[in-house]
Parts: sequence; structure tokens; C-alpha cells
Amino acid sequence: MTITRFAPSPTGNLHIGGARTALFNWLYARNKLGKFLLRIEDTDKTRSETKYVESILESLEWLGINYDDKIVYQSERTLIYKKVIKKLLDTGNAYYCDCTKEDLDKMRAEQQKLGLKPKYDGRNRELTLNYKEGRVVRFKTPLDGVIAVNDSLKGAISVNNTELDDLIIQRADGSPTYNLTVVVDDIDMGITNVIRGDDHLNNTFRQIHMMNALNYKIPEYTHIPLIMGEDRKRLSKRHGATSTYDFRKDGILPISIINYLARLGWASGDKEKFTPEELIELFSLNNLNKSSSIFDYKKLHSLNKYFLKELDVYDIYKEFIRLTDDFNCFPEDKIIEIIEAQRDRCKTIAQIINESQFFINKDISIENKLSEKYFNQDNLSIFNNLYTKLDNLDKWNINNIKDVIDMVIHELNIDTPKFAKPIRVALTGVLSSPSIDLTIYLLGKETCLQRILSAKTLIT
Repeated sequence: MTITRFAPSPTGNLHIGGARTALFNWLYARNKLGKFLLRIEDTDKTRSETKYVESILESLEWLGINYDDKIVYQSERTLIYKKVIKKLLDTGNAYYCDCTKEDLDKMRAEQQKLGLKPKYDGRNRELTLNYKEGRVVRFKTPLDGVIAVNDSLKGAISVNNTELDDLIIQRADGSPTYNLTVVVDDIDMGITNVIRGDDHLNNTFRQIHMMNALNYKIPEYTHIPLIMGEDRKRLSKRHGATSTYDFRKDGILPISIINYLARLGWASGDKEKFTPEELIELFSLNNLNKSSSIFDYKKLHSLNKYFLKELDVYDIYKEFIRLTDDFNCFPEDKIIEIIEAQRDRCKTIAQIINESQFFINKDISIENKLSEKYFNQDNLSIFNNLYTKLDNLDKWNINNIKDVIDMVIHELNIDTPKFAKPIRVALTGVLSSPSIDLTIYLLGKETCLQRILSAKTLIT
């Protein structure tokens, strides 16, 4: 059975690169009818926080990336790691080292003077030191030969063992290090395929060495290129939003993120938009790109605009009410009507919220240049005529409002823009909104009449 995993460290919100890694592992497992497991690598007690664990879990749920079995927390597996470290010590594959920080600094300085790569020189390797508080444990990396990984994307890659030093697998405080815990957990969880960023490639060589020493079966590795900003540097906050939390807050839909990330390093012919089910059916490691992908915020917003139009309005509504409680004064059906009116015009849910504030604000602000241009004697007849007809409406519905607008335009012998612009400014404070009949309907009779009166008071 194919078993993949996603193993984030809870030191921050889920990065978009991490989200893509989770997505690829999930898609591959689901495509193979296997399992997708979740491991929280929370051994860094100084940086790991519960709030980030919760944030990561919420982000995965939001994206629709569901995991199998129970979550594995590394912080709960300390005794297991200690047993493995003891096994490596007992078999001669690891040793205690008493080098101080000063010793290591001096060692690296001397190596640099000689033009050598700074690394631990193995001076304690054959001393057979015993346990003593403050001593670290190092893994014995083979001194000669090469270590190779047959990467499913990059092909066969090897490195001379002389390039690798004896890495620390247990710190001076007794805590295990990253490379040791990953090896133990991947084996215990039965991981068959490791799909992760190619910044982990150097770790992979070290981890394979430890797996060989423990007689573990080596998983199949796939190292995917990192996501870059437009400057071709690793995507970071200087480029814009980088976490799923940020994108969600900005009003990007989960289906948009899923689609964009899937196409950011993977392709399936010319098809650009997928349902999650289609992604699962089509996903293959063979179609991954070998080169880095550039994160294009404009493309993401364009994709989101498409899904805002196509998605079931109730799915948008659920995200809408998660982002704001400003509209709680309205019933659900009224909020859905507002979303329906705005979604064809906007790129994000945040934009819908922002451009719909005139529906809930008791008072609206109007720029002087707009009031000076549209609140004048030439347009007074428009305000008067519309006010009277709206005031006399018995039934407030979109058809009756359309009839009223048609009558005002006909009676005053003006075109639609001549009518709509001053009315739109009076009702919304801006020149852009849903169609004028829909805007009037959604605002309601009382609000419309009040704002038309307010506009008239500005006409001199």
C-alpha cells in the first residue's frame, strides 16, 4: 500500500509551499488508493506553539486535504527516539562527543584558513566515550564511498561520503535532532513515498545512511523544486501573502488555492481548472516539473475571480461569514443576495465585503468631487422623480423597481447613464456597484429614500 505523509513544524502558519507539499502527498496517496498521514514535528520546544498546530489543522481542513489515522506528535515519542539512539550506540553506528562550542569554532576556523569545507572532523569518533551530562551523540557517517538516492523526479543523485560529517542525533540536553526523528517516524509510520521540497535533498542522504544502519527499507523519494517569487528568490513575505491563513483572510477560495498549487509544478495537458476529484484521478509524479515555479499573485486572483463566478453561492457565503460579522444584521438570504450581486465584479471575497459596506453603513461618505459633479440642479429632477415613484411603491421587488427606473428615464427623456450615475453616487458613495436596479432593491426602500433626500440637501 502507498503511504505518504505531511510533516509540518508548528512554528508558524502553514506556508503556501508547505500546503503544496501536503497537496501533492495527498493527491498521490488518494490516486493510489493509499493512505495520507499527518505528523506534527514539534520537538523544538522553544518555537513550537499549540496555536500553530491548530492553525495548520484548520488550514488543511479548509483546503479539503483530509488525513488518515491519528496524528503523530513527535513530542510524544521521546522514549522511542532514545531507544533507537541507544541501538545505534550499541551497534557502533553512533558515539558520544564532548567537543565544546569553542572547540568546534576553532576547528571550523582552521579548516577555512586551509580552504577546506567547514565540518566536524571526527576527532571523538574512535574514543568510545561513555555517557556524561552535556555530551552529544553523533552518527557515524561512512568515511568513504558514495551515498545515492534514486529520486523519482531528479533521477539518480549521489554524493561522496567525505562531503558529509558525523551529524548530531542527540543534543547535549538529551533531545533528539530532526534527522533522527524523521527516520524513526517514517519507518514506524510505514511511509513508502516521501514527497518534499528539494531543500531537503542533503538531509535525505543523511537519513538514508541512518536507515541503512538500522536495516530499514528506504522509501521512494521525490524532491520537488521550491516556489519562487517573481525575482526568482525563495517565496517570502517580502513578495506578499505566503501562508494559507493570509490568503484565506484576503478572501481567496480554497478551490482556487488547490487549483493554483496543483498547477504550480504539475500539469495535465492543457487543462487548467479541476475539481478535487479530477485532480486525484489525474495526478501523477511523472507530470511534475523539474524546474522551480514562479508564484504569480495576479494569476491566482484571476483564477479566484473565475471560481467566484462558478462556485455555488452558498460555498462563497460560508467563507464570507467566516471573514466578517459586519453583515450579521441581515438574514442569510439577504447576505446571499448581496454576494450574488457582487461576485461577478470582484476577484476576492474580501473585495466583495469591502465593496458591499454601503449596504450596512448607516451613513456613507461621498467625495467632494463626486457630489459637486452629480448633485446639481441638472439632476434634481432625477432625484425628485425617482423619490416620488419609489415612495409610492407598494411592493418592493426587482421587477417593480425596474419599471420605476424605466418610467423616470422615459419621462425625463434621458439615457440610462445620465440617470444611473447620480443615483449610484447618492446611494453608494461611489461610481461602481451592481446594476442600479439591483442596488436599489438590495438597499431597501427606507435606506434609498433617506439617501436620496440626503443628496438633495447638497443641491444648491
